[in-house]
Amino acid sequence: MKGALGHGLESKRLERWMALLSSMEPGDGPAIAALLDEEKAAGRQFGVETMAFWQTWARVDAKGAWAYAQEHADAVGKSGVESLLKSWAFGDPAGAKAAFAELGESPLKEMVLSGLAHGLAESDPAAAVDFASGLPEGLQIDAAVHVCGSIISTMGNEGAQAWFDKLPADSPIFNKEASRVMMEALSRSEPGAVEKFAFARLDQQWATRPAEQNFAASMIMRNGGSPWDFVAAVMEKHPRPDAPLALTVWVANLSPKLAITWADANPDHPAAERVLAGASKAFLQRGNPEQAAILLERVTDPDLRERAGRE
Repeated sequence: MKGALGHGLESKRLERWMALLSSMEPGDGPAIAALLDEEKAAGRQFGVETMAFWQTWARVDAKGAWAYAQEHADAVGKSGVESLLKSWAFGDPAGAKAAFAELGESPLKEMVLSGLAHGLAESDPAAAVDFASGLPEGLQIDAAVHVCGSIISTMGNEGAQAWFDKLPADSPIFNKEASRVMMEALSRSEPGAVEKFAFARLDQQWATRPAEQNFAASMIMRNGGSPWDFVAAVMEKHPRPDAPLALTVWVANLSPKLAITWADANPDHPAAERVLAGASKAFLQRGNPEQAAILLERVTDPDLRERAGRE
């Protein structure tokens, strides 16, 4: 195996390495791990080969690989532990989940959860959601990010959206975090994708949360669009009488110019004055009272004017 790593042509090196791993026995694991650690110490990184090794060891002897990883955590590293748990979860989800449950407050917990979540998501998406939804809130958020990331990678954006819409409604934390991962992924696709996603799901529970409304608006902007049609729809569907300018001020701070452009193009829209008032307050917060005053002159609602003028 040392000879295989020395091959100068990457494709041939990987071909030879994989051929050798195909005949790996459980007892070979420690020696191969030590070899890879020696190579790393010498400055020779073999990322793909190392990942393949840990996944293979997990397949032929998951408990032995896990025992070694716990004893040599620094040498195995984050990627090694994640590769091990991903493969273990793929082939023996019950065993991998049991190992995670027994960790306690181990420093390995974060990387174990990452590998476990990715492995479950790619072998049984429904089981991955059930597992993640049963975790405490902090861990559930991390697991949701890993699960949804794997689903998007495996199914693509369209398939992942269909999966997202079938998530159980009784997992609000998971669904909220999944919505964020979905929108972040869509923000890197064709323009308008985030806006289309968010508009189609205004009735879902996550869309009622102010933090998710803010996030959706920011992702719409990142995706090359203006968020104000979305903001106007949200304010109509999920009004906040106690804080009527909260959403408009937050979004206007991302780009006051887009707020003014939208209000100019939609002067008769029911939300136009709230958008102007929000933009005015955003300018005031930015230390530009002159521009704030110009916008505030266009607001006729006395309550909105009063709220927008507060520091």
